[in-house]
Amino acid sequence: MAYHLFVAGVPATGKTWLGCWLAERGYIHIDAEKNQGADFDRVGLHGAWDQLIAARQALLFVKAASALGKPVVVNWGFRLCYLYVVTALQSEGVAAWWLHANREQARAAFVARGGFDVACFDRQMDDIERDWPALSLVFGKRVVHGLRQDGSQRTPEEIWADITAAG
Repeated sequence: MAYHLFVAGVPATGKTWLGCWLAERGYIHIDAEKNQGADFDRVGLHGAWDQLIAARQALLFVKAASALGKPVVVNWGFRLCYLYVVTALQSEGVAAWWLHANREQARAAFVARGGFDVACFDRQMDDIERDWPALSLVFGKRVVHGLRQDGSQRTPEEIWADITAAG
């Protein structure tokens, strides 16, 4: 398993929850969507992340993350125009995982979570469904389900068990 992780996926599938859980186990957790990159600022990686976005290369970011002395997990529900970020991270040895779910179940989980515009969920899911061939090519076999078959949220322990079993 790679030292650093990148976790993306369908909204409301547990990306941030998994990152927080891993932080309790020694990872440095960065929620890329939190307060305009506040987590990157907190650990001094914002400049390296911005450089990754601009240059489409992850070497500087991975070196800076490695200098922190702990494994880093970044979760990001990115817009698909940033898919190149995933391939750049993968090229530097970062394991990228996709948390997947049935659209209707994920929508119900999103609504139950509250506080967010459901139209944003629908737009993001439209993008994911439209670009699934590219996403599945990039993530390959590193796709795990964030929700159970009944639509309930899987625990971080369950998701992590799938990730570690797959290597």
